[in-house]
Amino acid sequence: MGMNILVWHEFSTSVPPEVGRFPASCEELIQRHAAFGSAVEEEARFCGTIRRCRLGMVEVAKVTTTTPSLVRTPELVSNGGDAIFAVICREGGMRCIRDDGATRISSGEGIICDSAEPGSLEMESGTHYWTLKVARADMAKMVPHIKRFAGLRLSNCGMAVKLLIRYLDGLEGSDALGNEQEARIFGEHLVDLISMAVGAQSEVLQLAEKRGVRAMRHAAVLREIERNIGDNRLSAALVAEMLGVTPRYIHFLLEESGRTFSEHVLARRLELVEALLSDEAKGNLKISAIARQAGFTDMSYFNRSFRSHFGDTPSGLRKRRLGQAAQLSPSFREAAE
Repeated sequence: MGMNILVWHEFSTSVPPEVGRFPASCEELIQRHAAFGSAVEEEARFCGTIRRCRLGMVEVAKVTTTTPSLVRTPELVSNGGDAIFAVICREGGMRCIRDDGATRISSGEGIICDSAEPGSLEMESGTHYWTLKVARADMAKMVPHIKRFAGLRLSNCGMAVKLLIRYLDGLEGSDALGNEQEARIFGEHLVDLISMAVGAQSEVLQLAEKRGVRAMRHAAVLREIERNIGDNRLSAALVAEMLGVTPRYIHFLLEESGRTFSEHVLARRLELVEALLSDEAKGNLKISAIARQAGFTDMSYFNRSFRSHFGDTPSGLRKRRLGQAAQLSPSFREAAE
């Protein structure tokens, strides 16, 4: 099973004309992410970008903005929005203002905003921040003892916020994630870390460790394998070095899923070869070159493994797949008619 393309939905004020930039960005937030009103002194100076993606139960957004204030008025609260937002500042700073006071958030710090309560975020110049949108019911399951979310600071005393930032920043630099299950696990782990950061009780921390941390490390191993699948030096030791764990732990994580490290790498390489052999654009590429591109160095081992996995030779599979593709092409159908 291959890697899924990580779908980022992007909005930038560089597309609309200068007049109207801020209303356009608010429309994007209102329709796609969170309902806010707005206040900005000079609209023509406003600029910003929003990048969003969905990871299971979490909608993640990276926002870069100048100096507006985003306001959740009582009128907007009445629209029935019921999501919780973890806001994590990466550069610059902001003030979160509620009816019971204001809290300043600096780079590396975070706070919880609640769509069911009025309030505002006042941004400093050049602020970059992440938001993680989670359904109230999902957060409530993790932290049932918390009755009010608005204004809760994400504690940066432990590892939770640091891990959140590390995972989110790493996510931004990637255009692929594992399969749908891994995306769901990634999202669950982000919720686990938010729960830890707002002071989850011990039993919740144990659940997060059990289902989240280990699953997240498993997903990280799979991503490193995928990114390096064409490297014939790929090994458990190399992946362990990349992730800062031991090779034994890498083997342990993968064996829990029913495959050894070597079995997983072989399966992924064969799947890559299959995709390349089925690609009409690669029809003139030698099979040996395709095998090397997938990380195989021993052609005898490659051929044995391929036949065992697919029940056919590489050349036989290529002929069959390209023949099927030709039959489905418009020109073939027209000729048949």
